Amino acid sequence: GTPNCYGGPEEDCDDYDPATHPGAPEQPCDGVDNDCDGFQPPHDTDGDGDGFTGCDGDCDDGDPAVNPGETEVACDHVDNDCDGALHPDEIDLDGDGYDACAGECDDTQPAVHPGATEVCDGLDNDCDGTADGPGAVDVQTWYVDNDGDGYGDPAVVQVACEQPASFVANGEDCDDGDPASHPGAAEVCDGEDNDCDGVLPADEDDADGDGVPPCDGDCEDGDPATYPGAPEQCDGEDNDCDGLVDEDADEDLDGDGFNACQGDCDNEDPDVYPGAEEICDGLDSDCDGEVPADEADADGDGSFPCSGDCDDDDPDLDGRDADGDGWSTCDGDCDDGDAALSPTDADGDGHSSCDGDCDDGDPDVHPDAEEICDLQDNDCNDVVDEVDDDGDGYRPPECDGSDCDDTRADVYPDAHEFCDDGVDNDCDGDVDTDDESCEGEGDDDDDGGYTPPNPDCVCTGAGSPAAGGAAAVFATALVAVLASRRRLR
Repeated sequence: GTPNCYGGPEEDCDDYDPATHPGAPEQPCDGVDNDCDGFQPPHDTDGDGDGFTGCDGDCDDGDPAVNPGETEVACDHVDNDCDGALHPDEIDLDGDGYDACAGECDDTQPAVHPGATEVCDGLDNDCDGTADGPGAVDVQTWYVDNDGDGYGDPAVVQVACEQPASFVANGEDCDDGDPASHPGAAEVCDGEDNDCDGVLPADEDDADGDGVPPCDGDCEDGDPATYPGAPEQCDGEDNDCDGLVDEDADEDLDGDGFNACQGDCDNEDPDVYPGAEEICDGLDSDCDGEVPADEADADGDGSFPCSGDCDDDDPDLDGRDADGDGWSTCDGDCDDGDAALSPTDADGDGHSSCDGDCDDGDPDVHPDAEEICDLQDNDCNDVVDEVDDDGDGYRPPECDGSDCDDTRADVYPDAHEFCDDGVDNDCDGDVDTDDESCEGEGDDDDDGGYTPPNPDCVCTGAGSPAAGGAAAVFATALVAVLASRRRLR
């Protein structure tokens, strides 16, 4: 019973345990104050009050949210459940400094992470949701090649890593609608820069505007009266470029009494010679060097003022009758390509086919006509026999309908049968009490024997009928309103 002072003045705090005495080393996780200093080792205590000590596996006894019983939380970069591993989203597998919490979209590629440089490699390098986007540093510009000649239009481009369909890598085509025009193409006599060098060959330039360039045989491209096939003039020139000068110029080739040397400006047209009468053909018939003003076709519609063009500044108006209906656009033809449309009012009903008359041979058919039951579209609205005089939504039998009285809005198939009005309201062939809906002396609503109101009476008090037709008028109006909602049958 004598305390063991164990070589000093301190007292042994457990004299039954030789491993417990002042100065003894603390043994972690044995629940004993081995060195008798009055304190448990840190691992043996629950410093944060979360119910776990270091000996229980608490890996951070200063944070109550960290212990073996917690659920791992993503993106706080803490081992919440003390299992020695972070949440998977907090792990940077490829070592690029980004994990899923930081926006990493592919943790197997160190070149892929937010802020990375986008390149054409099939990957979304910068994690913006688009792989190989137009912002890639090595992206290429492609040019559309509409004519398939291998050269693209510099005005139509796409920026992409991969070559789009119908696009090429160059924009050198000067005419992407002509496969014969591109750099290196052979020049042909067509007035086009076929090889795209920016220069039209001199022999393709029609300098005098006669429609024939030198490459096509114009032997004098400074004279618009000289070209292959031109009339030979008595001028000492080879006007027709056949190598002969003034051949046949002294002959009257067209038999109009004049030869070229006598002033015939077209020795092959007998209607053209000096002094000839001007005709409406757009030519200088009298060879005075001028075409009359009324033979000019200012709007290019092929019609002259002298031939009936009422507005030579408007190509939509001319004096021709293109569809052969007897009317031109100047006469008011609304469609000169359709002979069925014209301003003619053949039946005298005040409407033409241009006004919407769908049968200009019948005066009873036009847009303002009243629709009647005759199996015709009288009012030209594309609907045949839409007659419903009482507006209840049903046509009469003569119009292939089922309304047995088209003068009353309260009479139509399935209408309410009034049991004492002497009318077959529902068009089933039975009137009033003969109708099965009026069985039981007309007590149709099983209200204890009360029949529907007499149309000649109106109630002025409880059970007090008074002479008058107000009830019938009201019922008829109500039925008409309801019926107007029905679809036309």
